[in-house]
Amino acid sequence: MEKHPLISVIIPTFNRHRFIVEAVESVLSQEIDDLEVIVVDDGSTDGTRHLLEPYQQEIRYVYQDNQGVSAARNHGVRESRGEWLAFLDSDDRWVSGQLKARLEAAAGEDVFSFGGVEWFVDNAEDRHLLGQSESVTWPHCDTAGYVSDPVLDVAEGCYLHLGTLLCRKSAFLDVGWFDTGLCMGEDEDWFSRASLKKKFRYTPETVLCRRFHPGQISQEREESLRSLITVFARIRERTAGVHPQAYAAAGKRLAAKWSHLANRLATEARGSEAVRAVRAALSLEPSNMKYLLKLVLLSGRGLAGDAMMRHAYMLFCKALRF
Repeated sequence: MEKHPLISVIIPTFNRHRFIVEAVESVLSQEIDDLEVIVVDDGSTDGTRHLLEPYQQEIRYVYQDNQGVSAARNHGVRESRGEWLAFLDSDDRWVSGQLKARLEAAAGEDVFSFGGVEWFVDNAEDRHLLGQSESVTWPHCDTAGYVSDPVLDVAEGCYLHLGTLLCRKSAFLDVGWFDTGLCMGEDEDWFSRASLKKKFRYTPETVLCRRFHPGQISQEREESLRSLITVFARIRERTAGVHPQAYAAAGKRLAAKWSHLANRLATEARGSEAVRAVRAALSLEPSNMKYLLKLVLLSGRGLAGDAMMRHAYMLFCKALRF
């Protein structure tokens, strides 16, 4: 009878030849023999398969046509044979030995375990990217390390990283798959669903080193913003009538993303769309004077047709942080 591995680690990758070997080696350094490492190549064209050939006895390499990171992760879960699941992005790395320690302290079927994160860059010229971590809010835990209110923490955007998740496969399947229709925030969407069904446990010790680099997808792209709008709208819908604080928190974040989308549209001279976006933000927070002021500015005719006016508008928004 075939023996099933204890832990399956899923690494989705797409054109990350600069980082994939480091990610794989960080998993193989975890001092766990009963380990299954599944690399799901989401249609890479940069020689990823060739780079991983020396590891063919230690990993399972799975190729699929490009479908996005959620489809790659879902594919990895379907391929997995382990009792436990963990995930790692191919441009990040794990701290050596952390997985064994976490497994020894792992809780039961109804608990999702998360850990701490540190950020780094490879090049000095990329240090400005670390500014993305300055506004991080960590989960709020009780004395036993359990997140006191995971529904609220997810709705507020407290920092949980999928690369620190350790859970039983059965618990993952109970929550369901990652949404392949999302290009950004798919992990947060999953966390939201999970928070309504399971307990969360968080330990602040660093288990993941997250790399910031210029090749990452920007949250300020229109596609990214619209994906996050979908995620926050869903969180708001899920918590309506169930958790008033989480509902309010999700509404506030949703309004902020509509406002950011208005800025994106305004820079592209898509004035009428920008007005609709900021109206959506204002409908969620009617007393927010910044959104009201933005609506007034966007409604002016000069903004849509004059590049200098649009530039001045963006500087004004940046100064007021909206």
